[in-house]
Amino acid sequence: MGKRSFRALWLMAFAAFALVAMGACTSMEKTKEQSTAAKLPVIEGATYVGSEACADCHEDVVNDFKHTIHGKLAGFELKANMAQGGACEACHGPASKHIDEEDPEYIINPANLSPQQQSAICLKCHTDGEVMDWRGSEHALNDVSCLNCHDPHGKKDAEAYRDKLGYKHKHVKDTQLKKPEPELCFTCHKDIMAKTNYPNHHPIKEGKMTCSECHNPHGSTVEPLLRTDERKNELCFECHADKQGPFAFEHAPVEEDCTICHDPHGSVADNLLKQNEPYLCIQCHGLHFHSAIQPNTDWLKQNGAKGPLATMPNGHSMQKIMTSRCTECHPSIHGSDLPSLSAPGGGSRLTR
Repeated sequence: MGKRSFRALWLMAFAAFALVAMGACTSMEKTKEQSTAAKLPVIEGATYVGSEACADCHEDVVNDFKHTIHGKLAGFELKANMAQGGACEACHGPASKHIDEEDPEYIINPANLSPQQQSAICLKCHTDGEVMDWRGSEHALNDVSCLNCHDPHGKKDAEAYRDKLGYKHKHVKDTQLKKPEPELCFTCHKDIMAKTNYPNHHPIKEGKMTCSECHNPHGSTVEPLLRTDERKNELCFECHADKQGPFAFEHAPVEEDCTICHDPHGSVADNLLKQNEPYLCIQCHGLHFHSAIQPNTDWLKQNGAKGPLATMPNGHSMQKIMTSRCTECHPSIHGSDLPSLSAPGGGSRLTR
C-alpha cells in the first residue's frame, strides 16, 4: 500500500470516528434538552379536590401511600393545598374533572408519559442534594426514569424479593424502591451481578455493602456515577485509608486510579486484582530474574520431561518469574516511606 492510499484510509477512518462521536454527543444533548424541557399535560378546567376523594375508588393505593415518606410529608389527613396540589394531586394533577367524568383521560397517569415527563413530576420537589445532577446522569440520558426504580405509592411486598437471588440485604425497609438493593440494580446490570459472585468481591452479597454506598444512581460528576467530586481514588480511600499516603516512594497506578489494577466489583484473582501476579505486574514492568524459587530441572529430566523442560538449566529465569509473586520481594506495592536497603533504585523498589 502506497503512502497516499494509507493516508486516505487513515483520513476515512478518522472521519468515520468523528461522525460517530458527533452523533453520540448530539444524541446525549438532545436527550438532556428533552429532560430539561419536559412539560406535563395540563387538565383544562380541573380543580383540586383533596386526596380523600381519591380514596373512594383507589382505597388500597391510598392506604399504602399513607405509610410512605411522601404520605407522611403531605399530611395526608389534611386537605390538599389548592394552589400547589397536595398528596395524590401533587403528582397526578387536579382531580375534579376526573372524578366528575370518571374518565382516566382527565388525570395525569405517569404510565402514559415519556421517561423525561415521568421524572419531571419528581423533579418538581426533588431539585437538590442527591438528585441535583439527575438530568445529566447516565440513567437519565439512557431514558431511565425515576419510576423505573421507585414506586411513590409504596409496595406491600417489597421484602418478598429479599432472598430471590440469595443475597442478604443491608436495607429492606425502603418501600419506595421497587426492589431492595442489590436486586434492583441487577435488573439491568447483569455483568456486575456476575462479578459479585466471583471468588474475590466486595461484601455485597453478604449484606455488608450496597451498590449505592459507592454509586449515586441519581448522577455524579465522576464516572461511573461515583459518590465523589474528586478522583475515583478518593472514594476507595474512604475505607482503605492505609493505601492513601502520601508516601515518600509512590507507585504510579495508586496515585492515578485504583481500577488500573483492581476490579472493585469482583475478580477471580486475589485482592480484587484484574489478573493474578505476576501477569498483572508484567503488563507494565519488564521481566527480571531474581526469585527464591528455582525449579529442579534435573529431577524433571529424570522423570521423563521432554521438549523445553528437558533443555532448561536449573533455575531458568523465565520459569522463576512465572512461578513466583512480585509481592514476595516488593510487599509495599501501594507505596513506602522506607528505603529499600541495598536494592538498586532505593525506596522506589517498594521492598519494605
